[in-house]
Amino acid sequence: KSGKPLLLFGPVGCGKTALASMCARLNNWEFFELNASDFRDKETVEKVVGAACQNASFSGNLRLILLDEVDSVSGREDRGGLSAILQVLKEAKNPVILTANDIYANKQLAVLRNYCKKLEFKKINYLSLAKRLRELCEKKEVDFDHAAIQELAKQSNGDFRSCLLDLQSLVEHSKKITLEDVQSIGFRERQDKIFSILPKILHAKTIEEVNSAHAKSDMDDDLLLRWIEENLPLEFKKPGELANAFERLSRADIFFGRVHYRQYFGFWRYSSEL
Repeated sequence: KSGKPLLLFGPVGCGKTALASMCARLNNWEFFELNASDFRDKETVEKVVGAACQNASFSGNLRLILLDEVDSVSGREDRGGLSAILQVLKEAKNPVILTANDIYANKQLAVLRNYCKKLEFKKINYLSLAKRLRELCEKKEVDFDHAAIQELAKQSNGDFRSCLLDLQSLVEHSKKITLEDVQSIGFRERQDKIFSILPKILHAKTIEEVNSAHAKSDMDDDLLLRWIEENLPLEFKKPGELANAFERLSRADIFFGRVHYRQYFGFWRYSSEL
C-alpha cells in the first residue's frame, strides 16, 4: 500500500488490466480506471488524476487507480502531461498501477520508468492459451474440434483477450467450433489490424507516434515492412517524397537483414525507427 506505483508493461491482451482489477477486488478497494491518452495536458492530469489519487472512495476505503496506456502520452506534444503524472504519483495517497505496451520506445517515459516498480508481461504461450480455451468450452458445454482451438490460440499471437473475443464470436454464430471457422476469423482480423496500424505509421508526425503504433501491432516486422512498401505509392504522390520514403525503407531493410544474418538483435531498433 505504501510502496511505489507499479508499472505493468507488455504486449496487448496479456492480462495487465485484468491483474489490476483483481488486485482491487482482493483488497476490497474501489477500482478507478483512467486512460492516459484522455489526459494530455498538465491541468487535466492535476484536476482529474490528482483528485482520484488523493481522495478516498465513498465507502472510506482506499481506491486503486489504474492509469492505462501511459505510453500514449508523449512529453512536449502533450503539454506537460507526463511531468504532471509523475508529480501526482509522488503525492498519491491511494495505490496506483500504470500499464503500457512498450516503456522503452518513448524516451519521454524514462521519468516514469525510473520512479515506478516495473513488472514485465510476456506473450502467453499458445499451448497455455489453448488449454484455457478448452477448459472454458467444456465448462460452458461448447462443442469444438481440438485442432480449431489450437489454431485459435496460435492466431492470437499471445493475446488472450483477442482469444476470448474470437471464441465468443464463434459460439454466437455456430453450434460447433471448427477449424474452417477459426481460419476465416484469423484472415479477417489480420486485415483489420494492418489497416488500422498503417495510417498511424504513415501519417505520424513524430518518431514517438510511429514507435507507439509499431508497439501496438502484433504483426511480424518483415510482413509489416512489405505492407508499408506496398502502400507508399498510394500515400506519397510527389516523386521526391516517394523517393525519400523508399530510401528510408531501404535502409531499414538493410538493418533488418543484418539482424538475421549476424543474429545481433541490437540492430532491430535502427530498423524499426528508420
